[in-house]
Amino acid sequence: MASGNVGKLKKKQSLADQAYEALRSAVLHGRLGPGERLNQAELASALGVSDRTVREALARLIAEGLINREPYREFRVVGVSVDDIEDIIRMRAMLEGWAVEIAASMIASEELDRMRRLIPKMNNTDALQSAASFQGYNRDFHWTAINACNRSHLIDMLKRLWDLMRPYSLDKDGFDLRETSDIERLQRSHQELVDALSSGDGPGARAVLAKHSEDAMEQVRMGVKRLNRLSGRENGRLFLQRVLPIRTS
Repeated sequence: MASGNVGKLKKKQSLADQAYEALRSAVLHGRLGPGERLNQAELASALGVSDRTVREALARLIAEGLINREPYREFRVVGVSVDDIEDIIRMRAMLEGWAVEIAASMIASEELDRMRRLIPKMNNTDALQSAASFQGYNRDFHWTAINACNRSHLIDMLKRLWDLMRPYSLDKDGFDLRETSDIERLQRSHQELVDALSSGDGPGARAVLAKHSEDAMEQVRMGVKRLNRLSGRENGRLFLQRVLPIRTS
């Protein structure tokens, strides 16, 4: 277990909160990968805290669905199947579609301007030096619209779904837009969402999100087929760090 990937804590806020944030960040950024075993004692040593503090942090991550533990067994970072990924994308599309439909009637001009400024950054391959760069721009774009709905419970549920997907949209070998058509499709989708929001067209914004999710699921299916051809595996129960194109987020 790569306990060195979590880092030492700085004693400013409570140690339990710091341990939780450090472990959560390590999971979301792929430093602790899907399926990886987590040893409580090793984590406590790496973080410089007690076993009890780590246990509290892990309990919070279990509640968020990022870590799991079978009774009397080890902790592991949650891994998901191809079917799980499709379910998450569908749920996120339904909830995010609802959020942007609400947001269309209340989003501020400053928020729309922010989204417009982010579009060229996501389409400029010179600016996308890594998967993390794209992910940051893309997340900021979508969450500007989501937060504009001002529905706290809806926002919290979407945050959890986005977090479940985040480790699978990090390509450790870097970000690569292989096809010009991919860039153009992404640009159209984001521009259509901004246009719908700026005109107050809630149903139109929701429809854009629905199409976006269908494109994402098709990329998942294509990625799995490519991996299966290379590996000879057809069971669909694969960890997907190298399967999901970054553009699915």
